Amino acid sequence: MFWTLYARITYSRITLAFFLFSFVHCFAQGIIHSFLFHIDGAYTTLLSDITDAAGIPSKNITWLQGDLGNMHLQLCDDIPYYLDPVPCFDVFRSTVDIDSPPDDWDLRQTIVGENLQHGFNIAAMQDTTNTTIINGVRLIGRDGTSVILGQQCAGILVYPRTILNDLRREDLTLVSLQFWLFIVSIFTIMNDSVPHTLTVLSARALMSGWSMFALWREGYYEAKFDELVNTPGSPCSMNMFPEYFQTRKAYEIPDLILSLTALVIASYLSFTLLRVYNAQSFKCVGAPRHIMRIHKFFMAVLACLQLEVFVLVTAMVLWLDVLLNTAIKELSEHTPEYKAVSIITSVLLIPWLMTGWYAIRREMKRMVALFLSIAFILIFGWSIMFYSLVYRWTFVEWPLMACFSVASFILLIASAVLAIICRVNFGKGLAQYIEAEESLASINFAPEVFPHDIEKGPIDWESQEKPRQTGLPIPTYLEAPTLYLSSADKGDDDGPVPVSSSPPRQFEPVRRPPPTSS
Repeated sequence: MFWTLYARITYSRITLAFFLFSFVHCFAQGIIHSFLFHIDGAYTTLLSDITDAAGIPSKNITWLQGDLGNMHLQLCDDIPYYLDPVPCFDVFRSTVDIDSPPDDWDLRQTIVGENLQHGFNIAAMQDTTNTTIINGVRLIGRDGTSVILGQQCAGILVYPRTILNDLRREDLTLVSLQFWLFIVSIFTIMNDSVPHTLTVLSARALMSGWSMFALWREGYYEAKFDELVNTPGSPCSMNMFPEYFQTRKAYEIPDLILSLTALVIASYLSFTLLRVYNAQSFKCVGAPRHIMRIHKFFMAVLACLQLEVFVLVTAMVLWLDVLLNTAIKELSEHTPEYKAVSIITSVLLIPWLMTGWYAIRREMKRMVALFLSIAFILIFGWSIMFYSLVYRWTFVEWPLMACFSVASFILLIASAVLAIICRVNFGKGLAQYIEAEESLASINFAPEVFPHDIEKGPIDWESQEKPRQTGLPIPTYLEAPTLYLSSADKGDDDGPVPVSSSPPRQFEPVRRPPPTSS
């Protein structure tokens, strides 16, 4: 196995470059997102400790409305959509809650700057007359100095805690995506696979788009956090994120550069490999043009299935993570039904992929009908999820899950449509050509000894150019009348070409003059 993989990787400079490129980018971007995960995890833990010490109920979610300078943050104990009265109360308004800086402003900044990396001791501030009432949180530094955050500030910190927790999940998802791409790249080289090549290229394009959005989003979140938490005179009046956004940008800018360069390099290498792999398609049997056209639809189906493996599974896992590990778990009233949809998807996914892979290739009509049936079940099952209030809320509030959900729907629909197109073209020769190609390739059959496409003439596999048609008729000879094939012997349209398409001419015997006597 190892030597086979080594031989495939070192087969040419292109395959070697493709492997090295995939390997380097996998670990480079994987390490970057690992660092981002560490940063997001540390800040998420700090904010969670503060809100837990303040006694903020775990079922509370935040609802932020308005633009910078006019923001309205509410803390809700249920999904606020379509509910009257809205189950929320105000924790921050830009036009009301920003006043003059507190007297201990300088002390707050000093404590944060000196102790943020090493952590705080966090203690709940309780009412002296009733120990069950929490008035705020005391942050105690390493030198014993402390600062008090009121209950309103603790409620505000629920919003950045939620955002950073989502970013932490995104980091894990992107690390997983890098290693999945590397595995797909290895399969590309091992199998000379056009679908795997298209999958890698499509995933690189999606990653580049997401990296640009993520870098823009850093400035958006920084401005929001600054107004909510850092602004002097706000309920917190403390810079809780002095180096957080600068550190994230220091990692995300190289990540964007790597993503864009990866897209450029992957485009060049992928299109080069695609030309080679397309040239090798039916290299023993010169397929007609209509067969090659049907084959392209089949390759498109396989590419969609390859990409759908990661996209659909990731969308499902992200939703389950929100459903089971966030405040949504206490707000959801139909959690068993949501779990059932996920379990059904997991059970049907592998049979669906295998059915699409083999049934279309072998033109198995019943299996294709099963493939389409499962596809429509998956589309219907995840479509009805939008009737769920908690699912719609998560879809709107978390861009990454929304992107993966939309992409999974697009790929599901595209797979079904392309499979229908392939089904319509059953019986036109694709399965026979694939079978002939596999049989001849298995015995290393030389391309030159088999007749190629009668419409295009013999194929030059070195130049891959269509031979020039001279328009000259094929010569026939009287001495070989058997070269003519009658109409009964022609076979179908893709069969051997008769040397002459007109019936043999009748020739009168040549009458020679009698020899003259000398």
